[in-house]
Amino acid sequence: MSSGMSAAKTLTCDVAIVGSGPTGMTLAHLLGQSGVNVILIERNATTVTQPRAVSIDDEALRTMQALGLDRDIIADVMLDYGSNYFTPQGICFAKVEPTTREYGFPRRNAFTQPKLEATLRANLARYANVMQLFEHECESVTENESGVLLRLRHASGDVLVEADYVVGADGARSALRKVIGANLVGSTYNQKWVIVDLASTKERMRQTRVMCDPKRPFITLPGPGGIRRYEFMLHEGEDEERAASPEFVRELLAAAGPDADSPVVRRQVYTFHARKADRWNSKRIYLAGDAAHLSPPFAGQGMNSGLRDAHNLAWKLAAVVKGQMGAGLLATYQREREPHAWALIELAMNMGRIMMPTSERQAWLVQSAFRLAARFVPPVHAYFAQMKYKPKPFYADGFIADDAGLKISGRMLPQATLETHDRTRLRFDDVAGSGFAIVAIGVDAQALVASVDVSSLGLGAVPRIAIVPQKINLEPTMHEGIVAGRDLDNHMGEMATRTKNMLILLRPDRYVALAMRVEQAQTAGTFVEMARGLVSRMK
Repeated sequence: MSSGMSAAKTLTCDVAIVGSGPTGMTLAHLLGQSGVNVILIERNATTVTQPRAVSIDDEALRTMQALGLDRDIIADVMLDYGSNYFTPQGICFAKVEPTTREYGFPRRNAFTQPKLEATLRANLARYANVMQLFEHECESVTENESGVLLRLRHASGDVLVEADYVVGADGARSALRKVIGANLVGSTYNQKWVIVDLASTKERMRQTRVMCDPKRPFITLPGPGGIRRYEFMLHEGEDEERAASPEFVRELLAAAGPDADSPVVRRQVYTFHARKADRWNSKRIYLAGDAAHLSPPFAGQGMNSGLRDAHNLAWKLAAVVKGQMGAGLLATYQREREPHAWALIELAMNMGRIMMPTSERQAWLVQSAFRLAARFVPPVHAYFAQMKYKPKPFYADGFIADDAGLKISGRMLPQATLETHDRTRLRFDDVAGSGFAIVAIGVDAQALVASVDVSSLGLGAVPRIAIVPQKINLEPTMHEGIVAGRDLDNHMGEMATRTKNMLILLRPDRYVALAMRVEQAQTAGTFVEMARGLVSRMK
């Protein structure tokens, strides 16, 4: 160590975050919004400058909306693309082109990680309670009952950080994972892939092109601003150094299409993993993003899963730090996030099997099945075309309450476009704010939500929102303190048909904590009692 303990500068915070990738910075934003004192620690001088993740989904953009940054982020995003799957003969046998906007954004979108990270970092300056320590290397971590002590190395001298909680968002080689004694379980792909990022492309196809050729599977993905990525599978025994050489890459590009002479930004050989940590936390240290789980890239969900971690963990840390709920709330983090993260890893593995047929026979069987489904079984075809195979966000266990068969609790609430009395159009999340919300859905939603007294929940200011179905006009009565709107997109229409009216306690991460039929509760007081009971379980 460069200096003695007494010479080191000491800083204190509620939460220290190690790692300033998308997961770490998103977590810092969410905690900053909540008034939590944060120190963000990064060993590098800047955010990344080379392309890494390239796909951002609707749920992740919804999280960017929660940060107030969706419009800034979207300025550097190519919205709404799909994937076309081809046989070795160049015949398209499957198309995945989802049209849903149930969470407010297109399901598949292309971005560049350097621009995303730069936007996230620049906007952290809005929070006086978030300190950024770049070029600080974490040398040691000591956890005790009351907190965590981090010793950081910096060119100007050592720094000590005393934190109530620490989040390790420090990537696939996470040092914090080792500190808490967690091990990675799962598998590593035998195949290696060479990733080629281009500064410009002659490829006119907007969609991802997936060549399911057992001789050399490859993928080419669109990007914003006319950039493109190619991913080529390497065969066993192919030399990694040669595979990343300019000559070999040019050969691959020439065989793949029109980009043989396009300018190359990066060439790199990757090994893909399908692994997760067997434990995600100690008492005071939590893992998020690649530190907790590693996914093959075939579903484009690695970074997106990390952003889900951040949104899940942030509000729980804030509630505990601010004394709204007890530390037992944090025990729900891994219970909620691990099953869904692993489901997406399994999705990526299954998609990889389609992309990487091991023989011509296997390729023919899989591709023929898709063509037959498209021709003779439209529901099966639609299942794939609309990406309904992607596991929907759902928590079976955690900070949720049984909803007596409604099957809404534990699920992410759709994002409606609301038309108010004066015909103003509002996005639901912008109305709901960054904390908890009480939502009534149904014909009588306005009067129902107005009768809910949320003051006893101990959750601070909780907005109340009334949503009536698309084909129902708002009642003329204006209830003080209530935002009321008609669901223009009918995203909540299916929910509204299950019962005349329902009440929902919505979590800050847009998941339903509690849903109740009005007919079952009879009064709003019963709903409040159940919501209070759910909160008190975490005291």
